Amino acid sequence: MTSPLPAMPMVMIGGNVRALALAKVLDPALVWSPTAAETTSLHEVLAEPALVVLCLDDYDGLTDLLDRHEKLLAGQDIVNLTSGTSAEAQEAAARFAAMSAKYLDGALMAHPEHVGNPETVLVYSGSAEVFQRNEGVLARLGAATYLGPDAGTAALYDVAMLNFAWATLVGYLQTATLLRTAEVQAESFTPMLTRWLSGTVVDVIKGYATQLDRGDYPGDEEWLELDYPLMRHLIQASEERGLDTRLPRLIESLTAEAIAAGHGKKSFASLTEVMCHG
Repeated sequence: MTSPLPAMPMVMIGGNVRALALAKVLDPALVWSPTAAETTSLHEVLAEPALVVLCLDDYDGLTDLLDRHEKLLAGQDIVNLTSGTSAEAQEAAARFAAMSAKYLDGALMAHPEHVGNPETVLVYSGSAEVFQRNEGVLARLGAATYLGPDAGTAALYDVAMLNFAWATLVGYLQTATLLRTAEVQAESFTPMLTRWLSGTVVDVIKGYATQLDRGDYPGDEEWLELDYPLMRHLIQASEERGLDTRLPRLIESLTAEAIAAGHGKKSFASLTEVMCHG
């Protein structure tokens, strides 16, 4: 069970689709958009201390908001769900600190339609006080995880996990495109793929996590020199069917570089040694 809602009112600042999805779940939050023609001024909305949730289009919008309304936001509890970089979050935290406001940066790891689902992942970093005081509210948006006092950590998680999502989804699209050349419908093979992901691939990722943390990549069951010829098969199959080969060639290129660096007998996880020298 989540903790009771705080006595202070909630104010949602932002007019984009993500902000509106957040406001719907946080109802009865007051919603104020800095770009819309408002009948209610922000001064009226923030007439008393509030939990202020920000979800603007970008950090330029946040800077503009602060330039125009810094006095109204001073001293408030701030939860910022505007997407940006770690550096932007840290700069915002410093500016809010100078205004005696307590700042918690957050990232929504899902589309707007997923807001409010218990399994939806949201991560936060910055003020532990704001997180603890408002954890019951934040839990209404999804599974809330606090990552520590550095305000930039949540944004780093955001881009890192987006990287995983995009890489995985591009891989799925490449797979679907390849199979479509044999008139295989995506809906017919996807259940097999998701079973494979939830079983075999998840186990592989867990094993790689241990290897990455130890900095040791034993090639007991699979190793780069074993994988490399299979990558050539994928490129050839794609070429034969007239498909784009940039993704399989990227994988082949990273693997070739790792083998040349002496990792040929190590597991696929050893590609991190190439990636960390970009």
